[in-house]
Amino acid sequence: MASDKFNPESWINEILPMYRGADPAHDFSHISRVYKNARIIGQEEGADMQVLLLSALLHDVGSEKKHASKLGESEGQGKRAVEAFLESIGLEAQAREKVLYAIDVHRFSGKIVPVTLEARILQDADRLDAIGAIGIARVFLTGGTLGRELYSPDDPFCRAREPDDTKWNLDHFYKKLLKLELGMHTKCGKKLASARTAVLKRYLRDLEEEIGCMR
Repeated sequence: MASDKFNPESWINEILPMYRGADPAHDFSHISRVYKNARIIGQEEGADMQVLLLSALLHDVGSEKKHASKLGESEGQGKRAVEAFLESIGLEAQAREKVLYAIDVHRFSGKIVPVTLEARILQDADRLDAIGAIGIARVFLTGGTLGRELYSPDDPFCRAREPDDTKWNLDHFYKKLLKLELGMHTKCGKKLASARTAVLKRYLRDLEEEIGCMR
């Protein structure tokens, strides 16, 4: 594909149906935010924008976050859908492989350190959407969907116990979100993550002041 023909926004109408039925924390609004993050970081870091932006647009196709038992099957279907789409737009084989690699390794749960710049940026861009003001919203959106309690009444801020985010929404801050800044790969990603992590910490201070002492 010639670079002067590259216009990712022109494929939005084709990509949108791939996210039909996605859970609210991983719907196309999430994709749009990750795309924005990736574009900002990619321009700063000198990435292959064709590979990066396609990866951002397609990174959660087939991801069934609410139904872990179906994850392998849906991811397999999603990967085939992504491959078919990339072929349909005439993307060269080498670029297709780079897009698929970035998508394959982007998840936090995979604990994979990517070897390509574009994959590292996609990880940063995706993780940025888990922190800051939007990250707070997504924590409680997902927790509400899964029926988790807001916080532990005995130790809301995990001061004397290990966090368990399968039971309490607030524990997810300590289990994952507050750690994301340290795992950022790019200089730009680290800067953005630092600002968003400060939002998380400020929220926790405000929340503690509001709910008061539990004992």
